[in-house]
Amino acid sequence: MLPQASPAETSSPLAFSVRDAVVEYDRRPVLRGVSLDVRQGEVVAVLGANGSGKSTLLRAMLGLVPLAGGEVSVRGVPLRRFRDWGRIGYVPQRLSAGGGVPSTVREVVTSGRINRLRRFLPPSAADRAAVDDALASVGLGDRAGDSVHELSGGQQQRVLIARALAGGPDVFVMDEPMAGVDAANQQALARTIEGLSNRGATVVLVLHELGPLEPLIRRSVTLDHGVIAHDGAPPRPEGDCARPGHDHVHPHADADRTPAAVPVIEVSRRD
Repeated sequence: MLPQASPAETSSPLAFSVRDAVVEYDRRPVLRGVSLDVRQGEVVAVLGANGSGKSTLLRAMLGLVPLAGGEVSVRGVPLRRFRDWGRIGYVPQRLSAGGGVPSTVREVVTSGRINRLRRFLPPSAADRAAVDDALASVGLGDRAGDSVHELSGGQQQRVLIARALAGGPDVFVMDEPMAGVDAANQQALARTIEGLSNRGATVVLVLHELGPLEPLIRRSVTLDHGVIAHDGAPPRPEGDCARPGHDHVHPHADADRTPAAVPVIEVSRRD
């Protein structure tokens, strides 16, 4: 069940606000003055070619990479002061193969409760129920005792979404959840994301293409060489009428720090 917003948060309709964000890797600019607002309850696809800055934008929004310029706010709070990370569910590109990751599906999903677990005590009945609900939501309730490394790439992505779900957030940030995933698992992921949208969650996804998520996406943001080239209705196949919805015209489309404690399993490469 999604948590209720606190009185301080209900005054701001924005889940994220990015202003003139600049990110550099080895003095090479990757984001060049990007500005973006994401409203609560939106499902937003971030599109663009490899190296355009898609994943970097998501990581900057979460404080996982430092800004060389600009600012980010989360729920109206400057990123450096935001502490309510239990409200944010982050789904990285893939599960780490490293030894620091728990071995079973249930253990990985339970790690998503880290902000709610009682220190030095085993998971409570409420914790176990939240993990069971999260596994059921992604269709993996029968694989709870299996090693995550026995699963397909698509099933591992569903585990990562369940891990985020278990913490009870109402904002989800997903970095290429469909990459390398077969058609059946793409459909399963799409159903899960549709369920989140129907519950009023905010969802921001990096995608190479809309695929089975196309019916859910009312807004897409396309990056090109670190700037926003498009912000509005997503691209549709020729002859397909755009679905109704607001077109977000981005005022800085041609415009030329402190990391936050977001739970991360692994991000394996730079965009």
